[in-house]
Amino acid sequence: MLYKNGLVVMPDFTLEPADVRVSKGRIMEILPPGAVIDSEGEIDLGGRILAPGLVDMHIHGCAGVDFSSESDTAGCLDKMSRYLHSRGVAAFAPAAMTMPYDDLCALMKRYASAAIHPMKGAALAGIYLEGPFLSAEKCAAQPPEYIIPPDADRLRELFRLSGENIRIACVAPETEGAVEFIRKAAGICRVSAAHTAADYETGLTAIEAGISNATHLFNAMNDITRRAPGIAAALLESGCFCELICDGVHIHPSVVRLTYRLAGPERLCIVSDAMAATGLGNGVFSLGTQTVTVDGHQARLAGGSLAGSVTDVCSAFQKAVEFGIPPLDALRAVTLNPARALGIDGRLGSIEVGKFARFILLDREFGFIGNI
Repeated sequence: MLYKNGLVVMPDFTLEPADVRVSKGRIMEILPPGAVIDSEGEIDLGGRILAPGLVDMHIHGCAGVDFSSESDTAGCLDKMSRYLHSRGVAAFAPAAMTMPYDDLCALMKRYASAAIHPMKGAALAGIYLEGPFLSAEKCAAQPPEYIIPPDADRLRELFRLSGENIRIACVAPETEGAVEFIRKAAGICRVSAAHTAADYETGLTAIEAGISNATHLFNAMNDITRRAPGIAAALLESGCFCELICDGVHIHPSVVRLTYRLAGPERLCIVSDAMAATGLGNGVFSLGTQTVTVDGHQARLAGGSLAGSVTDVCSAFQKAVEFGIPPLDALRAVTLNPARALGIDGRLGSIEVGKFARFILLDREFGFIGNI
């Protein structure tokens, strides 16, 4: 199959007129326009933009289902997969909330069973283990009663039960034993600083120990001040991937632009952090063991705290462009960067020879048209 007469997002995230030849679901060649005729058929892109499918590296639920609370994990993931595919997502990492440890073990087992079978929409990219090794001081929507100290042996057990599918494990670096945990955990999966009250110096120590990611930067961590910049500044100065929930609620547009300038186009990861209400409108929904009320673009717990977003990653990409992020850099932040953060960039995240042919079509203003 030949995709022709379009502008292609090249591997370096520039736009060029090109044709892309695909065979058996893989990208075989990126060619000058009109260089070949494909006997297997052709799709005329009509001058529109051919872009890689999106990657949501941090999502709790959507379309009425919640990864952490559904007993039918296979059915939940299938429903998430179908909805996310309709929004241009090629792969997603469902995020596990803080919950009783035995329940978390059971969830890992159910994921392992479900992951054996290919999804019919967006592919599974592994588990984002957000809880339970967090700070009660910065728990936000994570139930504080189930938070436990960092424990590498427990992480190994969860990793084994998941079928070795945990891609990212979160930790609050200031908690007792966290630095040693990070050193050990970095040999198991990627490690992210999350739900933390760590100061700048502790952040530097954690990054040196093996932290490679910042979970929803600025949310559930101390603000940057002139004399106490906190872990957020350390993460921005480092080589870590920096997640932002770009829904217009969690982060002010000015801070989105500032983060982009500091982290640069190669480290910014736009995530949804979406919960079950995404795609459904107002109402009462679940987030792990907690009840969330959605009103407009905000999802809140009974006490008023924000509880994830109701904006999918495709809409978050479009908001980032609206906020002033250059479109191709915003696209990179929802494709290649999260794929790299998850360690799946050998398969997805960009249009390159050998990768899976998971494409979306955009108009010349980078508006989402659909999958192709």
